[in-house]
Amino acid sequence: MFMKISTSGVIVFEVVKEINALGVKKKQIIDIGCGEGHATKQILDRIDGEYICDLLDPNENALSLAEAFLTPENVVGEVFPRTLATFKPSKKYDVVFTSHTNYYWALNEKDYDAQLKKLPTFLNEKGKLMILTLPEESDHYRIAVRKIYPEFNYAQYIIKFYKNLGLKVDVKKLKMRMYVGDILSTKSLFDLKIFYRFIHNTDSFPSDEESRNFLKLVQEYQVDNYLDFKDYLIVVSNP
Repeated sequence: MFMKISTSGVIVFEVVKEINALGVKKKQIIDIGCGEGHATKQILDRIDGEYICDLLDPNENALSLAEAFLTPENVVGEVFPRTLATFKPSKKYDVVFTSHTNYYWALNEKDYDAQLKKLPTFLNEKGKLMILTLPEESDHYRIAVRKIYPEFNYAQYIIKFYKNLGLKVDVKKLKMRMYVGDILSTKSLFDLKIFYRFIHNTDSFPSDEESRNFLKLVQEYQVDNYLDFKDYLIVVSNP
């Protein structure tokens, strides 16, 4: 099975550094698309001072697990079982954070733009919106046999969108290396097909022909048995 070597610790450090730099006595935070709360906890455990974190996720089971997982040691506020599109906050936040959820916000560019425009309205005057997502040049996209997400999901689109709105945009360019030596060293297609599903965000298994085409791309872009996955942490605030 393939093994991911991630920079999740670096990502957490960068997010926490941005939060702690706010200088707010009691930070109001919301995690958009928190899932089961594992990344949320990594961040909350390292925040200086008081905070309260609201959780939003359309998957009610994941949201319940997140609340149960976080509550013993972290300060959880309200939980919202809904999508970003249907969410209407009753308060402003110092931090709005989301990690690799932007691919699911909308099916077309017009609706996607509406979600991007909506997010900064959740912020207090000195608040920060932080979006962790993939740039176009990530090997995650390069090795895909078919296009996974439309171009408006790319980090570059988000950056340009917020700059055009006149907002301040800082970009932290992070890397994540993924080991694929095990896939490259076996004649079996099983692990390759599992990896295909991960890359293409699908529950369906590819055909043998699709798998071999996928393998060619993995072979082309790997360097010393590693793929170079990149992450951009986009930090948006008022100028």
